[in-house]
Amino acid sequence: MSTISNPVPAGKEDSILTVLGVSEVAEYLGVGKNRVYELLNDGSLKGFRMGATWKISRMSLENYILNASEL
Repeated sequence: MSTISNPVPAGKEDSILTVLGVSEVAEYLGVGKNRVYELLNDGSLKGFRMGATWKISRMSLENYILNASEL
């Protein structure tokens, strides 16, 4: 039996100011990193770049999940 760990740092699970990397978002959503890059590039998932690295706020991830779920 496999378990999925929450990639968000302990104590910051509910903070909208938490910033995640592509690998963390991919693990959280259970998809590959390439899929996360596709979502970022087509604007479905909002993020920002710091140099060559994408960063995604916890709030943006939650908004994406809500919109994708049509809730």
